[in-house]
Amino acid sequence: MKGIAELEFIISVFVFITTISFVTFLIINNIPILHGLSASESLKSKSYQYSELLLFDEGVPMNWEDESDTQNIKRIGLSSGMRYFVDRDKIAKLNSICSNYQLARQKLGLEGEDIVIEVSHLDDTPLNGLPKVICGPSVTTEVRQQFQTTRLGVMPIQGGDTYVIKIKVTVTGD
Repeated sequence: MKGIAELEFIISVFVFITTISFVTFLIINNIPILHGLSASESLKSKSYQYSELLLFDEGVPMNWEDESDTQNIKRIGLSSGMRYFVDRDKIAKLNSICSNYQLARQKLGLEGEDIVIEVSHLDDTPLNGLPKVICGPSVTTEVRQQFQTTRLGVMPIQGGDTYVIKIKVTVTGD
């Protein structure tokens, strides 16, 4: 009887160690997948937040597009004051600020990620007098993870008419 008890103990220890090893390897193998999903969701969230900030916020000060000294601009927003309505002068000023991309990153509150802001008509043609890519780094990469949020806004034109424009915000992670 003594030998059977030892054999049962050895089998139960073997089953226990095998189970613990299986669970450990399962967790270790899923960590990179879960980390990638987490980074992707973080980029998605940041892209959405930046697009919302640009489209719905007027910026600080509210007439920042008239500021000659960019140091007085605290926050950039493209809204003209009504939801979904954007100001063409603010888009043009953002384009000029982005000639110094590091300054634009500071004004947009970017930390480790890069941003590309595109503004175009619905058929992807650029707005008159402006490039399609309003703001972005001089060199972009396709290797790093990125997420793009596309929003539609309304831009008034002279005579009281309006037309719909497309604003794409692409955030590229670390």
